[in-house]
Amino acid sequence: MASHWVLTGRVRARWSELRLPQRALLTLIASAIAGAMALPLIVTLWRGLSADPSLWATLWHARLVPLLGTTLALAGAVTISSLLLGMLLAWLVERTDLPGRKIFGPLLVATLVIPCYLIAIWHVSFWGPGGLLEHSITTLFGVSVRVPTIYGFLGAWLILVIATYPYVYTLARAALRALDPQLEEAARSLGAHRLKIFLKVTLPLLAPALAAGGLLTAVYTLSDYGVVATLRYETFTTAIYKQLTGRYDQAPAAILSTVLIALTVIFLIIQQRLWGRGRHYYKATQRPVPPVRLSIWGRWTALGFVGIVLFLGLILPVGVSLYWWLEGFVRPNPTAALWGTSPTDLLRYAGNSVFSAATAATLALVLAWPIAYRAVRYGRHGLTRLAQAGQALPGVLIALALALLLHRFVPSLYFTVWALILGYVIRFFSHALQATESGLARVPVRLEEAARSLGHRTLSVWRRVTIPLVAPSLAAGWTLIFLNALRELPATLLLRPPGFDTLPVRLWIAAGEGFYTQAAAPALVLIILSLPMLVLLRVGDRPEVRYGD
Repeated sequence: MASHWVLTGRVRARWSELRLPQRALLTLIASAIAGAMALPLIVTLWRGLSADPSLWATLWHARLVPLLGTTLALAGAVTISSLLLGMLLAWLVERTDLPGRKIFGPLLVATLVIPCYLIAIWHVSFWGPGGLLEHSITTLFGVSVRVPTIYGFLGAWLILVIATYPYVYTLARAALRALDPQLEEAARSLGAHRLKIFLKVTLPLLAPALAAGGLLTAVYTLSDYGVVATLRYETFTTAIYKQLTGRYDQAPAAILSTVLIALTVIFLIIQQRLWGRGRHYYKATQRPVPPVRLSIWGRWTALGFVGIVLFLGLILPVGVSLYWWLEGFVRPNPTAALWGTSPTDLLRYAGNSVFSAATAATLALVLAWPIAYRAVRYGRHGLTRLAQAGQALPGVLIALALALLLHRFVPSLYFTVWALILGYVIRFFSHALQATESGLARVPVRLEEAARSLGHRTLSVWRRVTIPLVAPSLAAGWTLIFLNALRELPATLLLRPPGFDTLPVRLWIAAGEGFYTQAAAPALVLIILSLPMLVLLRVGDRPEVRYGD
Protein backbone atom coordinates (compact mmCIF):
# COMPACT_ATOMS: atom_id res chain seq x y z
CA MET A 1 0.00 0.00 0.00
CA ALA A 2 2.85 2.36 0.84
CA SER A 3 4.50 1.68 -2.52
CA HIS A 4 1.19 2.49 -4.22
CA TRP A 5 1.07 5.96 -2.64
CA VAL A 6 4.73 6.59 -3.41
CA LEU A 7 4.14 5.66 -7.05
CA THR A 8 1.03 7.84 -7.22
CA GLY A 9 2.96 10.74 -5.73
CA ARG A 10 5.74 10.36 -8.29
CA VAL A 11 3.23 10.22 -11.14
CA ARG A 12 1.54 13.42 -9.95
CA ALA A 13 4.91 15.06 -9.46
CA ARG A 14 5.96 14.30 -13.03
CA TRP A 15 2.62 15.68 -14.26
CA SER A 16 3.06 18.90 -12.31
CA GLU A 17 6.67 19.28 -13.48
CA LEU A 18 5.64 19.39 -17.14
CA ARG A 19 5.51 22.74 -18.78
CA LEU A 20 2.02 24.20 -18.89
CA PRO A 21 1.86 24.41 -22.72
CA GLN A 22 2.91 20.76 -23.10
CA ARG A 23 0.49 19.59 -20.45
CA ALA A 24 -2.37 21.62 -21.93
CA LEU A 25 -1.62 20.45 -25.47
CA LEU A 26 -1.47 16.79 -24.47
CA THR A 27 -4.73 17.09 -22.53
CA LEU A 28 -6.41 18.93 -25.40
CA ILE A 29 -5.39 16.35 -28.00
CA ALA A 30 -6.36 13.43 -25.78
CA SER A 31 -9.72 15.01 -24.94
CA ALA A 32 -10.53 15.68 -28.59
CA ILE A 33 -9.71 12.10 -29.59
CA ALA A 34 -11.64 10.58 -26.68
CA GLY A 35 -14.65 12.76 -27.46
CA ALA A 36 -14.57 11.74 -31.12
CA MET A 37 -14.47 8.05 -30.16
CA ALA A 38 -17.46 8.53 -27.84
CA LEU A 39 -19.57 10.54 -30.30
CA PRO A 40 -21.44 7.54 -31.78
CA LEU A 41 -22.45 6.38 -28.32
CA ILE A 42 -23.58 9.88 -27.30
CA VAL A 43 -25.54 10.43 -30.51
CA THR A 44 -27.25 7.05 -30.32
CA LEU A 45 -28.27 7.55 -26.69
CA TRP A 46 -29.46 11.10 -27.36
CA ARG A 47 -31.65 10.05 -30.29
CA GLY A 48 -33.08 7.13 -28.36
CA LEU A 49 -33.78 8.99 -25.11
CA SER A 50 -35.25 12.02 -26.92
CA ALA A 51 -37.69 9.94 -28.96
CA ASP A 52 -41.42 10.34 -28.51
CA PRO A 53 -42.57 8.60 -25.28
CA SER A 54 -45.57 7.19 -27.14
CA LEU A 55 -43.18 5.47 -29.55
CA TRP A 56 -41.31 4.01 -26.57
CA ALA A 57 -44.58 2.66 -25.17
CA THR A 58 -45.61 1.20 -28.52
CA LEU A 59 -42.25 -0.46 -29.09
CA TRP A 60 -42.07 -1.72 -25.52
CA HIS A 61 -45.15 -3.88 -25.91
CA ALA A 62 -44.71 -4.78 -29.57
CA ARG A 63 -40.94 -5.26 -29.94
CA LEU A 64 -38.78 -4.59 -26.91
CA VAL A 65 -40.09 -7.29 -24.58
CA PRO A 66 -39.88 -10.10 -27.20
CA LEU A 67 -36.43 -8.91 -28.31
CA LEU A 68 -35.23 -8.78 -24.72
CA GLY A 69 -36.37 -12.34 -24.23
CA THR A 70 -34.76 -13.75 -27.39
CA THR A 71 -31.52 -11.78 -27.00
CA LEU A 72 -30.99 -12.56 -23.30
CA ALA A 73 -31.96 -16.20 -23.78
CA LEU A 74 -29.36 -16.62 -26.52
CA ALA A 75 -26.68 -14.69 -24.62
CA GLY A 76 -27.30 -16.71 -21.45
CA ALA A 77 -27.31 -20.09 -23.20
CA VAL A 78 -24.18 -19.31 -25.23
CA THR A 79 -22.30 -17.98 -22.20
CA ILE A 80 -23.06 -20.98 -19.98
CA SER A 81 -22.27 -23.46 -22.76
CA SER A 82 -19.02 -21.70 -23.70
CA LEU A 83 -17.93 -21.68 -20.06
CA LEU A 84 -18.51 -25.41 -19.70
CA LEU A 85 -16.95 -26.30 -23.05
CA GLY A 86 -13.94 -23.99 -22.73
CA MET A 87 -13.19 -25.09 -19.17
CA LEU A 88 -13.47 -28.79 -20.03
CA LEU A 89 -11.21 -28.48 -23.08
CA ALA A 90 -8.64 -26.46 -21.13
CA TRP A 91 -8.58 -29.10 -18.38
CA LEU A 92 -8.20 -31.94 -20.89
CA VAL A 93 -5.28 -30.23 -22.64
CA GLU A 94 -3.46 -28.95 -19.55
CA ARG A 95 -4.18 -31.48 -16.80
CA THR A 96 -4.59 -34.89 -18.44
CA ASP A 97 -2.46 -37.27 -20.51
CA LEU A 98 -4.73 -36.80 -23.53
CA PRO A 99 -2.91 -38.16 -26.62
CA GLY A 100 -1.90 -35.38 -29.02
CA ARG A 101 -2.65 -32.56 -26.58
CA LYS A 102 0.30 -30.53 -27.88
CA ILE A 103 -1.38 -30.57 -31.30
CA PHE A 104 -4.91 -30.04 -30.00
CA GLY A 105 -3.82 -27.03 -27.92
CA PRO A 106 -3.31 -24.58 -30.83
CA LEU A 107 -5.95 -26.23 -33.04
CA LEU A 108 -8.68 -25.53 -30.50
CA VAL A 109 -7.84 -21.82 -30.73
CA ALA A 110 -7.63 -21.82 -34.54
CA THR A 111 -11.42 -21.36 -34.74
CA LEU A 112 -10.79 -17.67 -34.03
CA VAL A 113 -9.16 -17.38 -37.46
CA ILE A 114 -12.49 -18.11 -39.20
CA PRO A 115 -15.16 -15.37 -38.92
CA CYS A 116 -18.20 -16.60 -37.02
CA TYR A 117 -20.62 -15.62 -39.80
CA LEU A 118 -18.54 -17.72 -42.20
CA ILE A 119 -18.86 -20.71 -39.87
CA ALA A 120 -22.63 -20.13 -39.87
CA ILE A 121 -22.83 -19.88 -43.67
CA TRP A 122 -20.96 -23.13 -44.27
CA HIS A 123 -22.94 -24.99 -41.61
CA VAL A 124 -26.16 -23.87 -43.31
CA SER A 125 -24.86 -25.06 -46.67
CA PHE A 126 -24.03 -28.43 -45.07
CA TRP A 127 -26.95 -29.06 -42.70
CA GLY A 128 -29.61 -26.83 -44.27
CA PRO A 129 -32.53 -27.95 -46.48
CA GLY A 130 -31.14 -29.27 -49.77
CA GLY A 131 -27.62 -28.92 -48.39
CA LEU A 132 -24.57 -31.08 -48.84
CA LEU A 133 -25.61 -33.63 -46.21
CA GLU A 134 -29.04 -34.31 -47.72
CA HIS A 135 -27.57 -34.37 -51.23
CA SER A 136 -24.80 -36.80 -50.20
CA ILE A 137 -27.23 -39.22 -48.52
CA THR A 138 -29.52 -39.16 -51.54
CA THR A 139 -26.63 -39.73 -53.96
CA LEU A 140 -24.97 -42.53 -51.99
CA PHE A 141 -28.01 -44.46 -50.72
CA GLY A 142 -30.80 -43.37 -53.04
CA VAL A 143 -32.93 -42.37 -50.07
CA SER A 144 -34.49 -38.96 -49.63
CA VAL A 145 -33.83 -37.84 -46.05
CA ARG A 146 -34.95 -34.66 -44.35
CA VAL A 147 -32.30 -33.35 -41.97
CA PRO A 148 -33.62 -31.45 -38.91
CA THR A 149 -33.47 -27.73 -39.54
CA ILE A 150 -30.50 -25.76 -38.28
CA TYR A 151 -32.33 -22.45 -38.35
CA GLY A 152 -33.58 -20.77 -35.20
CA PHE A 153 -32.39 -20.73 -31.61
CA LEU A 154 -30.59 -24.09 -31.60
CA GLY A 155 -28.59 -23.29 -34.71
CA ALA A 156 -27.60 -19.82 -33.50
CA TRP A 157 -26.68 -21.26 -30.10
CA LEU A 158 -24.51 -24.01 -31.63
CA ILE A 159 -22.58 -21.72 -33.98
CA LEU A 160 -21.99 -19.01 -31.38
CA VAL A 161 -20.74 -21.56 -28.85
CA ILE A 162 -18.32 -22.91 -31.47
CA ALA A 163 -17.19 -19.37 -32.28
CA THR A 164 -16.79 -18.11 -28.69
CA TYR A 165 -15.53 -21.04 -26.61
CA PRO A 166 -11.87 -20.16 -27.53
CA TYR A 167 -12.18 -17.01 -25.38
CA VAL A 168 -12.92 -19.10 -22.29
CA TYR A 169 -10.53 -21.86 -23.32
CA THR A 170 -7.58 -19.50 -23.77
CA LEU A 171 -8.08 -17.71 -20.44
CA ALA A 172 -8.78 -20.92 -18.52
CA ARG A 173 -5.74 -22.62 -19.99
CA ALA A 174 -3.50 -19.71 -19.05
CA ALA A 175 -4.96 -19.66 -15.54
CA LEU A 176 -4.37 -23.41 -15.10
CA ARG A 177 -0.74 -22.93 -16.08
CA ALA A 178 -0.29 -20.10 -13.58
CA LEU A 179 -1.78 -21.93 -10.56
CA ASP A 180 0.61 -23.12 -7.91
CA PRO A 181 0.33 -26.95 -7.78
CA GLN A 182 1.20 -26.92 -4.06
CA LEU A 183 -2.32 -25.68 -3.29
CA GLU A 184 -3.90 -28.75 -4.84
CA GLU A 185 -1.27 -31.03 -3.33
CA ALA A 186 -2.02 -29.63 0.12
CA ALA A 187 -5.71 -30.44 -0.30
CA ARG A 188 -4.83 -33.92 -1.56
CA SER A 189 -2.59 -34.54 1.47
CA LEU A 190 -5.58 -33.76 3.70
CA GLY A 191 -7.53 -36.60 2.12
CA ALA A 192 -9.70 -34.67 -0.37
CA HIS A 193 -10.60 -36.60 -3.50
CA ARG A 194 -10.05 -35.26 -7.01
CA LEU A 195 -13.55 -33.87 -7.61
CA LYS A 196 -13.62 -32.08 -4.27
CA ILE A 197 -10.20 -30.55 -4.93
CA PHE A 198 -11.42 -29.23 -8.28
CA LEU A 199 -14.62 -27.76 -6.82
CA LYS A 200 -13.13 -26.36 -3.61
CA VAL A 201 -9.62 -25.31 -4.69
CA THR A 202 -9.09 -25.16 -8.44
CA LEU A 203 -12.44 -23.75 -9.57
CA PRO A 204 -12.48 -20.77 -7.13
CA LEU A 205 -8.96 -19.84 -8.25
CA LEU A 206 -10.05 -20.00 -11.88
CA ALA A 207 -13.17 -17.90 -11.24
CA PRO A 208 -11.68 -14.54 -12.37
CA ALA A 209 -10.49 -15.99 -15.69
CA LEU A 210 -13.77 -17.82 -16.25
CA ALA A 211 -15.78 -14.71 -15.38
CA ALA A 212 -13.75 -12.64 -17.84
CA GLY A 213 -14.16 -15.21 -20.60
CA GLY A 214 -17.87 -15.66 -19.90
CA LEU A 215 -18.63 -11.95 -19.90
CA LEU A 216 -16.57 -11.47 -23.05
CA THR A 217 -18.69 -14.18 -24.65
CA ALA A 218 -21.91 -12.52 -23.49
CA VAL A 219 -20.90 -9.11 -24.89
CA TYR A 220 -19.88 -10.74 -28.16
CA THR A 221 -23.23 -12.52 -28.43
CA LEU A 222 -25.13 -9.29 -27.81
CA SER A 223 -23.24 -7.55 -30.62
CA ASP A 224 -23.31 -10.38 -33.17
CA TYR A 225 -25.17 -9.84 -36.42
CA GLY A 226 -23.82 -12.32 -38.98
CA VAL A 227 -24.66 -15.55 -37.15
CA VAL A 228 -28.17 -14.61 -36.02
CA ALA A 229 -28.99 -13.17 -39.45
CA THR A 230 -27.78 -16.32 -41.20
CA LEU A 231 -29.66 -18.62 -38.82
CA ARG A 232 -32.81 -16.44 -38.97
CA TYR A 233 -32.98 -15.80 -35.24
CA GLU A 234 -34.09 -12.29 -34.39
CA THR A 235 -32.16 -10.29 -31.80
CA PHE A 236 -31.61 -6.57 -31.25
CA THR A 237 -28.90 -6.36 -33.91
CA THR A 238 -31.02 -7.93 -36.66
CA ALA A 239 -34.04 -5.80 -35.71
CA ILE A 240 -31.94 -2.61 -35.84
CA TYR A 241 -30.44 -3.57 -39.19
CA LYS A 242 -33.89 -4.26 -40.65
CA GLN A 243 -35.13 -0.88 -39.44
CA LEU A 244 -32.22 0.86 -41.17
CA THR A 245 -32.09 -1.04 -44.46
CA GLY A 246 -35.75 -1.96 -44.88
CA ARG A 247 -37.77 1.00 -43.63
CA TYR A 248 -34.91 3.37 -42.84
CA ASP A 249 -36.88 4.44 -39.81
CA GLN A 250 -34.31 6.00 -37.50
CA ALA A 251 -36.42 6.66 -34.40
CA PRO A 252 -37.34 3.00 -33.66
CA ALA A 253 -33.78 1.98 -34.55
CA ALA A 254 -32.42 4.51 -32.04
CA ILE A 255 -34.76 3.22 -29.31
CA LEU A 256 -33.73 -0.39 -29.95
CA SER A 257 -30.09 0.72 -29.97
CA THR A 258 -30.49 2.46 -26.60
CA VAL A 259 -31.77 -0.71 -24.97
CA LEU A 260 -28.98 -2.78 -26.52
CA ILE A 261 -26.38 -0.28 -25.31
CA ALA A 262 -27.82 -0.47 -21.80
CA LEU A 263 -27.54 -4.27 -21.82
CA THR A 264 -23.95 -4.14 -23.09
CA VAL A 265 -22.90 -1.51 -20.57
CA ILE A 266 -24.34 -3.61 -17.74
CA PHE A 267 -22.22 -6.57 -18.84
CA LEU A 268 -19.12 -4.39 -19.19
CA ILE A 269 -19.59 -2.93 -15.71
CA ILE A 270 -19.92 -6.43 -14.27
CA GLN A 271 -16.77 -7.45 -16.14
CA GLN A 272 -14.73 -4.53 -14.78
CA ARG A 273 -15.91 -5.14 -11.21
CA LEU A 274 -15.06 -8.83 -11.35
CA TRP A 275 -11.65 -8.08 -12.82
CA GLY A 276 -10.99 -5.52 -10.12
CA ARG A 277 -12.02 -7.75 -7.23
CA GLY A 278 -11.05 -11.22 -8.36
CA ARG A 279 -7.43 -11.19 -9.44
CA HIS A 280 -5.22 -13.84 -7.92
CA TYR A 281 -1.45 -13.87 -8.22
CA TYR A 282 0.67 -16.86 -7.33
CA LYS A 283 4.35 -17.50 -7.54
CA ALA A 284 4.66 -20.20 -10.17
CA THR A 285 6.90 -23.15 -9.39
CA GLN A 286 9.17 -24.74 -11.97
CA ARG A 287 7.90 -28.22 -11.13
CA PRO A 288 5.15 -29.26 -13.60
CA VAL A 289 1.82 -30.61 -12.40
CA PRO A 290 1.60 -34.40 -12.86
CA PRO A 291 -1.13 -35.10 -15.44
CA VAL A 292 -4.27 -37.02 -14.60
CA ARG A 293 -4.08 -40.45 -16.20
CA LEU A 294 -7.17 -41.28 -18.21
CA SER A 295 -8.44 -44.81 -18.63
CA ILE A 296 -8.58 -46.36 -22.08
CA TRP A 297 -12.30 -45.64 -22.27
CA GLY A 298 -11.72 -42.11 -21.01
CA ARG A 299 -9.01 -41.46 -23.61
CA TRP A 300 -11.20 -42.55 -26.50
CA THR A 301 -14.13 -40.55 -25.13
CA ALA A 302 -11.97 -37.43 -24.72
CA LEU A 303 -10.47 -37.84 -28.20
CA GLY A 304 -13.93 -38.22 -29.70
CA PHE A 305 -15.18 -35.15 -27.85
CA VAL A 306 -12.25 -33.00 -28.96
CA GLY A 307 -12.63 -34.34 -32.49
CA ILE A 308 -16.30 -33.31 -32.63
CA VAL A 309 -15.42 -29.78 -31.48
CA LEU A 310 -12.66 -29.47 -34.09
CA PHE A 311 -14.93 -30.90 -36.78
CA LEU A 312 -17.72 -28.41 -36.12
CA GLY A 313 -15.49 -25.37 -35.66
CA LEU A 314 -12.57 -25.94 -38.03
CA ILE A 315 -12.71 -29.00 -40.28
CA LEU A 316 -16.26 -28.59 -41.57
CA PRO A 317 -16.01 -24.85 -42.42
CA VAL A 318 -12.66 -25.24 -44.19
CA GLY A 319 -13.72 -28.48 -45.89
CA VAL A 320 -17.01 -27.03 -47.15
CA SER A 321 -15.18 -23.94 -48.41
CA LEU A 322 -12.82 -26.14 -50.42
CA TYR A 323 -15.73 -28.26 -51.71
CA TRP A 324 -17.67 -25.29 -53.08
CA TRP A 325 -14.48 -23.79 -54.52
CA LEU A 326 -13.69 -27.03 -56.39
CA GLU A 327 -17.33 -27.32 -57.43
CA GLY A 328 -16.93 -24.04 -59.30
CA PHE A 329 -14.11 -25.54 -61.36
CA VAL A 330 -15.72 -28.90 -62.03
CA ARG A 331 -19.18 -27.48 -62.86
CA PRO A 332 -18.73 -23.88 -63.95
CA ASN A 333 -21.85 -21.76 -63.75
CA PRO A 334 -22.49 -19.32 -66.65
CA THR A 335 -23.81 -16.78 -64.15
CA ALA A 336 -20.61 -16.87 -62.06
CA ALA A 337 -19.21 -13.92 -63.99
CA LEU A 338 -22.04 -11.77 -62.63
CA TRP A 339 -20.75 -12.30 -59.09
CA GLY A 340 -17.25 -11.07 -59.81
CA THR A 341 -15.25 -14.08 -58.62
CA SER A 342 -12.49 -13.90 -61.22
CA PRO A 343 -8.90 -13.66 -59.95
CA THR A 344 -8.82 -9.98 -60.87
CA ASP A 345 -12.00 -9.28 -58.91
CA LEU A 346 -10.80 -11.29 -55.92
CA LEU A 347 -7.53 -9.37 -55.93
CA ARG A 348 -9.47 -6.10 -55.94
CA TYR A 349 -11.70 -7.21 -53.04
CA ALA A 350 -8.67 -8.39 -51.09
CA GLY A 351 -6.89 -5.11 -51.79
CA ASN A 352 -9.91 -3.12 -50.55
CA SER A 353 -10.06 -5.24 -47.41
CA VAL A 354 -6.35 -5.01 -46.65
CA PHE A 355 -6.16 -1.27 -47.37
CA SER A 356 -9.11 -0.33 -45.17
CA ALA A 357 -8.13 -2.67 -42.33
CA ALA A 358 -4.44 -1.69 -42.36
CA THR A 359 -5.22 2.03 -42.51
CA ALA A 360 -7.71 1.71 -39.66
CA ALA A 361 -5.23 -0.24 -37.50
CA THR A 362 -2.47 2.30 -38.07
CA LEU A 363 -4.75 5.29 -37.46
CA ALA A 364 -6.17 3.72 -34.30
CA LEU A 365 -2.72 3.26 -32.78
CA VAL A 366 -1.69 6.81 -33.68
CA LEU A 367 -4.84 8.24 -32.07
CA ALA A 368 -4.51 5.99 -29.02
CA TRP A 369 -0.98 7.17 -28.19
CA PRO A 370 -1.79 10.57 -26.55
CA ILE A 371 -4.58 9.09 -24.42
CA ALA A 372 -2.56 6.05 -23.35
CA TYR A 373 0.58 8.10 -22.62
CA ARG A 374 -1.36 10.59 -20.51
CA ALA A 375 -3.06 7.77 -18.58
CA VAL A 376 0.04 5.64 -17.92
CA ARG A 377 2.59 8.37 -17.27
CA TYR A 378 0.43 10.85 -15.40
CA GLY A 379 -2.30 8.73 -13.80
CA ARG A 380 -5.28 10.29 -15.60
CA HIS A 381 -7.65 7.49 -16.66
CA GLY A 382 -10.95 9.33 -17.15
CA LEU A 383 -10.36 9.93 -20.86
CA THR A 384 -9.35 6.28 -21.28
CA ARG A 385 -12.77 5.11 -20.18
CA LEU A 386 -14.49 7.67 -22.38
CA ALA A 387 -12.42 6.71 -25.43
CA GLN A 388 -13.44 3.05 -25.09
CA ALA A 389 -17.14 3.88 -25.43
CA GLY A 390 -17.18 2.19 -28.83
CA GLN A 391 -16.63 -1.12 -27.03
CA ALA A 392 -20.26 -0.95 -25.91
CA LEU A 393 -21.52 -0.56 -29.49
CA PRO A 394 -22.00 -3.30 -32.08
CA GLY A 395 -20.83 -2.49 -35.57
CA VAL A 396 -24.34 -1.78 -36.81
CA LEU A 397 -24.86 0.93 -34.16
CA ILE A 398 -21.51 2.59 -34.88
CA ALA A 399 -22.38 2.64 -38.56
CA LEU A 400 -25.80 4.15 -37.81
CA ALA A 401 -24.46 6.95 -35.59
CA LEU A 402 -21.49 7.69 -37.82
CA ALA A 403 -23.69 7.90 -40.93
CA LEU A 404 -25.99 10.37 -39.18
CA LEU A 405 -23.09 12.55 -38.01
CA LEU A 406 -21.31 12.62 -41.35
CA HIS A 407 -24.49 13.22 -43.32
CA ARG A 408 -25.32 16.26 -41.20
CA PHE A 409 -21.93 17.81 -40.40
CA VAL A 410 -19.36 16.43 -42.89
CA PRO A 411 -21.31 15.42 -46.01
CA SER A 412 -18.11 15.24 -48.07
CA LEU A 413 -17.09 12.14 -46.09
CA TYR A 414 -20.53 10.50 -46.22
CA PHE A 415 -20.35 7.07 -47.94
CA THR A 416 -16.62 7.29 -48.61
CA VAL A 417 -13.75 4.93 -47.85
CA TRP A 418 -12.67 7.24 -45.03
CA ALA A 419 -16.08 6.94 -43.39
CA LEU A 420 -15.63 3.16 -43.40
CA ILE A 421 -12.10 3.45 -41.98
CA LEU A 422 -13.33 5.80 -39.26
CA GLY A 423 -16.03 3.28 -38.37
CA TYR A 424 -13.36 0.58 -37.99
CA VAL A 425 -11.25 2.88 -35.80
CA ILE A 426 -14.14 3.61 -33.43
CA ARG A 427 -15.23 -0.03 -33.39
CA PHE A 428 -11.83 -1.39 -32.37
CA PHE A 429 -10.24 1.60 -30.65
CA SER A 430 -10.30 -0.16 -27.29
CA HIS A 431 -7.85 -2.77 -28.66
CA ALA A 432 -5.42 -0.03 -29.68
CA LEU A 433 -5.73 1.72 -26.34
CA GLN A 434 -5.24 -1.43 -24.28
CA ALA A 435 -2.24 -2.56 -26.33
CA THR A 436 -0.58 0.86 -26.08
CA GLU A 437 -1.21 1.16 -22.35
CA SER A 438 0.12 -2.34 -21.78
CA GLY A 439 3.33 -1.55 -23.66
CA LEU A 440 3.87 1.83 -21.98
CA ALA A 441 3.39 0.32 -18.52
CA ARG A 442 6.43 -1.92 -19.16
CA VAL A 443 8.77 0.93 -20.17
CA PRO A 444 10.69 2.33 -17.17
CA VAL A 445 10.15 6.05 -16.70
CA ARG A 446 13.83 6.40 -15.82
CA LEU A 447 14.77 5.86 -19.48
CA GLU A 448 12.63 8.77 -20.62
CA GLU A 449 13.92 10.97 -17.80
CA ALA A 450 17.51 10.15 -18.78
CA ALA A 451 16.80 11.12 -22.40
CA ARG A 452 15.24 14.42 -21.29
CA SER A 453 18.26 15.15 -19.10
CA LEU A 454 20.39 14.89 -22.25
CA GLY A 455 18.37 17.66 -23.88
CA HIS A 456 15.86 15.67 -25.96
CA ARG A 457 12.36 17.06 -26.34
CA THR A 458 9.20 15.01 -25.86
CA LEU A 459 8.79 13.99 -29.52
CA SER A 460 12.45 13.02 -29.72
CA VAL A 461 12.15 10.93 -26.55
CA TRP A 462 9.15 9.13 -27.97
CA ARG A 463 10.87 8.45 -31.29
CA ARG A 464 14.24 7.37 -29.90
CA VAL A 465 13.32 5.65 -26.61
CA THR A 466 9.67 4.99 -25.93
CA ILE A 467 8.24 3.79 -29.25
CA PRO A 468 11.05 1.25 -29.95
CA LEU A 469 10.43 -0.32 -26.53
CA VAL A 470 6.65 -0.33 -26.98
CA ALA A 471 6.92 -1.71 -30.54
CA PRO A 472 6.06 -5.37 -29.64
CA SER A 473 2.82 -4.34 -27.94
CA LEU A 474 1.99 -1.96 -30.76
CA ALA A 475 2.59 -4.73 -33.30
CA ALA A 476 0.29 -7.10 -31.42
CA GLY A 477 -2.40 -4.43 -31.15
CA TRP A 478 -2.07 -3.54 -34.83
CA THR A 479 -2.45 -7.19 -35.83
CA LEU A 480 -5.52 -7.65 -33.65
CA ILE A 481 -7.22 -4.53 -35.03
CA PHE A 482 -6.27 -5.44 -38.59
CA LEU A 483 -7.76 -8.92 -38.36
CA ASN A 484 -10.96 -7.72 -36.69
CA ALA A 485 -11.43 -4.94 -39.25
CA LEU A 486 -10.63 -7.36 -42.06
CA ARG A 487 -13.62 -9.50 -41.04
CA GLU A 488 -16.05 -6.77 -39.90
CA LEU A 489 -19.40 -7.23 -41.66
CA PRO A 490 -22.33 -5.03 -40.48
CA ALA A 491 -20.38 -1.76 -40.36
CA THR A 492 -18.93 -2.52 -43.79
CA LEU A 493 -22.36 -3.25 -45.26
CA LEU A 494 -23.71 0.10 -44.05
CA LEU A 495 -20.72 2.43 -44.54
CA ARG A 496 -18.93 1.22 -47.66
CA PRO A 497 -19.10 3.52 -50.69
CA PRO A 498 -20.63 2.27 -53.96
CA GLY A 499 -18.20 0.02 -55.81
CA PHE A 500 -15.94 -0.51 -52.78
CA ASP A 501 -16.64 -4.14 -51.94
CA THR A 502 -14.57 -6.14 -49.49
CA LEU A 503 -14.20 -9.89 -49.10
CA PRO A 504 -16.82 -10.17 -46.29
CA VAL A 505 -19.33 -8.17 -48.36
CA ARG A 506 -18.89 -10.32 -51.46
CA LEU A 507 -19.15 -13.65 -49.67
CA TRP A 508 -22.12 -12.39 -47.62
CA ILE A 509 -24.07 -11.24 -50.69
CA ALA A 510 -23.38 -14.43 -52.63
CA ALA A 511 -24.15 -16.74 -49.70
CA GLY A 512 -27.32 -14.78 -48.90
CA GLU A 513 -28.64 -15.64 -52.37
CA GLY A 514 -27.62 -19.29 -52.03
CA PHE A 515 -24.69 -19.07 -54.49
CA TYR A 516 -22.20 -20.88 -52.28
CA THR A 517 -19.85 -21.60 -55.18
CA GLN A 518 -19.36 -17.89 -55.70
CA ALA A 519 -18.96 -17.30 -51.93
CA ALA A 520 -16.24 -19.93 -51.54
CA ALA A 521 -13.40 -18.06 -53.25
CA PRO A 522 -13.62 -14.82 -51.19
CA ALA A 523 -14.14 -16.94 -48.07
CA LEU A 524 -10.92 -18.87 -48.66
CA VAL A 525 -8.99 -15.69 -49.42
CA LEU A 526 -10.31 -14.17 -46.19
CA ILE A 527 -9.18 -17.22 -44.20
CA ILE A 528 -5.72 -17.09 -45.82
CA LEU A 529 -5.35 -13.41 -44.95
CA SER A 530 -6.39 -14.18 -41.36
CA LEU A 531 -3.80 -16.92 -40.82
CA PRO A 532 -1.25 -14.54 -39.21
CA MET A 533 -3.58 -14.62 -36.18
CA LEU A 534 -2.14 -18.05 -35.41
CA VAL A 535 1.34 -16.53 -35.14
CA LEU A 536 0.05 -13.91 -32.71
CA LEU A 537 -1.70 -16.55 -30.63
CA ARG A 538 1.45 -18.70 -30.49
CA VAL A 539 3.40 -15.71 -29.20
CA GLY A 540 0.74 -15.07 -26.58
CA ASP A 541 0.80 -18.73 -25.62
CA ARG A 542 4.42 -18.60 -24.43
CA PRO A 543 5.12 -18.45 -20.72
CA GLU A 544 5.08 -14.92 -19.40
CA VAL A 545 8.41 -13.40 -18.42
CA ARG A 546 8.18 -11.17 -15.38
CA TYR A 547 10.75 -8.85 -13.96
CA GLY A 548 11.15 -7.61 -10.47
CA ASP A 549 8.23 -5.64 -9.08
